[in-house]
Amino acid sequence: MKARMMLMRTGMKKGFSSKYALMFYLVSALITITMQYFLWKAVLIGKADVVFKQTISYLVLMQFMNLIFPKSSYDLNDEVQSGDISLTLLKPMSLSTKLFWEGVGFSIAKIIVIGFVEIIIYFLLTPTVFTIFSLLMVLITMILAYILYFELELILGAFSFYTYSIWGITTLKSAILLIFSGNLFPLNYYPAIIRKIAEVLPFQYSFGSVGMVIENNNWGNFWNVITMQLIYIVIFRIVYKLMMKHSIKSIVIQGG
Repeated sequence: MKARMMLMRTGMKKGFSSKYALMFYLVSALITITMQYFLWKAVLIGKADVVFKQTISYLVLMQFMNLIFPKSSYDLNDEVQSGDISLTLLKPMSLSTKLFWEGVGFSIAKIIVIGFVEIIIYFLLTPTVFTIFSLLMVLITMILAYILYFELELILGAFSFYTYSIWGITTLKSAILLIFSGNLFPLNYYPAIIRKIAEVLPFQYSFGSVGMVIENNNWGNFWNVITMQLIYIVIFRIVYKLMMKHSIKSIVIQGG
């Protein structure tokens, strides 16, 4: 546990070392929220005010999650390209554990600098009335969504052993997330066929599912979401383990 806390502090230091970049990101986020506010105000003209508030608060939540979720694929890619991966693999702590807890620390730094502002905006806009149980549901689904997204990032990062750059792969991931995760538009605005496909894919369970639990916070919906999240977390972990088992045998350091 002590080692994990040290890794968290390292991640937080990385975050605070780029606090000016985070401040610029905060300004950018506020501009984006303002644009979304007036855009959806025009799109949903004639609709009930509660529909508009649900939509804009949902988008603010998705922006918050996109902010705090780890980008561990780039960290793993940097380690492979620099050659530091050879030293990391010799340490008693696993590579995934190191990346996870450093990512948690970095996420905490981003929450402190930027996230609290977005959380306040969210609660000002949302028409949802939260209870202790509904907040617990949201917290659990968001933690599982974070872990699920981290496992996806590990798989993408593992491709660093096979290619000199994962930029194209991560770009493809971003495009798929835009379509199927619900972090750009609420999934209920999508055609029925895309909603059906999204329900069986893992991507919405790392973003849009949290918004689904907030809007429909009954126990049936909650258990359905966390069951799918846990299934995909296990599947992604197995895929990552298999990839790493093969990758380490054929590793070629690109730098160093």
